[in-house]
Amino acid sequence: MIGLFGLWRRDAAAPADIAALTARHPTGIAVESLALQGAGLGIAAHMHSRCLSRARQDDIAVFVSGEIFEAEKLDPQAKDAADLILRFYRENKLDRLAEANGQFAAALYDGGKHKLVLIADRLASVPLHYWSDDQGLVFATQLYTLLGEPRIPRRADPLGLAELFTLQRTIADHTPVQGVKALPAAHILQQDRNGISLRPYWHLHWRKPDFNRSEGAERLAAALRAALTRQSDGQDVGLLLSGGLDSRLVLAAADRKPFCWTTASFEDNPELALARTVAAGLHAQHRTVLVDPAETLAIQDETTRDGGGMFPASTSVAAFMPRVAQESSICLTGHGLDYTLRGYYLPSRFLRLGGSNTRLPMLAELPTRPDAAYLFNRLRQGPPRSTIERIVRPARQADWFGGQVNALSNWLAPWLNSDEPVNAWDAFILAQVSKHYAFTSMAAVRGHTDLRIPAFDIDVLNVYLSMPPQWRVEATMTQQAMRLLSPEIARLPNANTGFRADLNSWAEIGALLGRAALRRLGLASRPQTPSDSHSAGSWQNLTALFREDPAHRAHFTAIRGRLDALSFGLFDTDALAACIDEHLDGRAKHTKLLRQLLTHDSWVRVFGIAG
Repeated sequence: MIGLFGLWRRDAAAPADIAALTARHPTGIAVESLALQGAGLGIAAHMHSRCLSRARQDDIAVFVSGEIFEAEKLDPQAKDAADLILRFYRENKLDRLAEANGQFAAALYDGGKHKLVLIADRLASVPLHYWSDDQGLVFATQLYTLLGEPRIPRRADPLGLAELFTLQRTIADHTPVQGVKALPAAHILQQDRNGISLRPYWHLHWRKPDFNRSEGAERLAAALRAALTRQSDGQDVGLLLSGGLDSRLVLAAADRKPFCWTTASFEDNPELALARTVAAGLHAQHRTVLVDPAETLAIQDETTRDGGGMFPASTSVAAFMPRVAQESSICLTGHGLDYTLRGYYLPSRFLRLGGSNTRLPMLAELPTRPDAAYLFNRLRQGPPRSTIERIVRPARQADWFGGQVNALSNWLAPWLNSDEPVNAWDAFILAQVSKHYAFTSMAAVRGHTDLRIPAFDIDVLNVYLSMPPQWRVEATMTQQAMRLLSPEIARLPNANTGFRADLNSWAEIGALLGRAALRRLGLASRPQTPSDSHSAGSWQNLTALFREDPAHRAHFTAIRGRLDALSFGLFDTDALAACIDEHLDGRAKHTKLLRQLLTHDSWVRVFGIAG
């Protein structure tokens, strides 16, 4: 799935030429467009995509990228997502999209009223970006497509860049391009002769549970089964299966088992072996795609294009997706189950022992009313604060940090000011999910296949939204649900720890500390890899890859030579150069900074961004 694009002219009689937007799509992508007087709509997708629909009646045209499952439950006459939205629009019932189950973005043009309508789903899992001036409005799912419109200045936005380098994502409706905005989640934008209006049709909020943990586990297991019944239909559905818990939950919940795809950097990878065991235990077919870490540099620019430069590009996933797409036009993923059901990004307590930190299944103590500055300083971020302060010019630091705190304060106020302000940490992700850095690999998946995310299914999400923060961070309810779905699979090791997936959280912490002690005593060893650039998990060791791979070293040396063109008056180029040198020489570890810089350089070149 690639997405939507189009434009609206203020002059209803003006021709709407979207050829410049259409031309921004690569070979192998099916592009369909509708050019009308005053407006033009387009949709682009993979040749075998099922995640698109269109509808037209009289002067109204609708294009939808993505899916709404069981649309007929909302309107028995609806044929598909586009037809449902057309019917809701004609009946003035677009707010009923709050009940829609799916991930989608929609564009509607009403020629009789010369009105353009853009719609984001409840979590903005399919993004829409737009830019406007006195001549009209241009929109596209992909920023790269949007910038095909020659009227849009390709200038970097200082606050957007500050957010990317600090948080490895942008905030609210911000993007890294000046004047370009992201349509907020669960919002409807209308552009007509009177201007632009934005309104929400649904609000993200948590509620008190009407069940205990055991009852909740039963509800969650049932919700996952229902979601997978909807989302695993078809003969060519694949699942991105790691050795972790989230994709394992998805596979266990599916009656019709999808093809399982696992990537690794070498054949004897222990996580790959575990994924094969999980697939065999659930009688699912398994495919392996080996990707040498050094291969990923070649697709850096393509991956940056697919992600819009909105977060560090996930080249390791993008490298194996062309092979997946040969057999699976639809991909399921466990994405999102960790930071929803398992509270992965909630502020937790940590046990600091022997120079290492172990996350505890307990919420951190927060002030009675934490503010945006408190949240900003405790979010899981990109490079360390000390590194950011080092590379940002002193004269720009007040705006750099202050601008982000102000943006968070305005955006997260509904949750920070609620009875459970800790929910603001999850709202930071879910209130605009496709912009969070955890979504990097999902953008790479969408570059090649249709993406389905059971975590965002309406039944699963409703169970999650009834889980108190402490339940999420301790994750016992989710473990119980896994045991209900498949006791055998729950007993297998978790690739992240090596211990049983259903092991009590406190027992697991004790086991982790015990193993660490044995390793320090030389009585236990870490898994062996072919080189330092490889990883025993599904990813590469980027720290070593950047240092040791000749192509990556040469690329960073080239970036070092063009830092003036990449700084936009924000960065101290000498400090950036020193960080590159320190990492490549092994004197310091700047992996997150260099990964962001790799994407930033690619974004500037591929998108043609000027200062």
